[in-house]
Amino acid sequence: MTNQELEFDDAVFVFETVMRVRNIEIDVGQYLTIESLTALLAEARTRFLYSKGIKDIDADYHGLIVDNLQLNVVSRVRARETLLFEVGIEQISDKSGNMAIKVTRMFDRSLVAMASKRFVQFDYRSNKIIAFNNEVRRVLDQNPLDMD
Repeated sequence: MTNQELEFDDAVFVFETVMRVRNIEIDVGQYLTIESLTALLAEARTRFLYSKGIKDIDADYHGLIVDNLQLNVVSRVRARETLLFEVGIEQISDKSGNMAIKVTRMFDRSLVAMASKRFVQFDYRSNKIIAFNNEVRRVLDQNPLDMD
């Protein structure tokens, strides 16, 4: 497997949330486990979507699911450290989008990890991937307005 570095323009990040590493999320060496970091990334994603008014599953039984995760861990994290998660949509098309997440330490803003999550809209009734509906696409599309 190739090692691909993730790089994001800071302008892509439009949402921030803070979480503290709990004792149950660390290993015997007192460091955050990859599984726990992945769970924290999922929580940051859920908080971001909630802030945009997007439910886990809507009335039509449609929801956004992650079908690919790329994670680059830069620095190990200890128990009780407070982490800042910055989230944004890097790109969106008719059937998929890429969510960018940057994780830093609150006290010194040093980089902990970067993640890219590819997400799709899923129809739970028909058990298949569908195109984004207009509302979801409108809410997640972050193209800045030109103010000339």
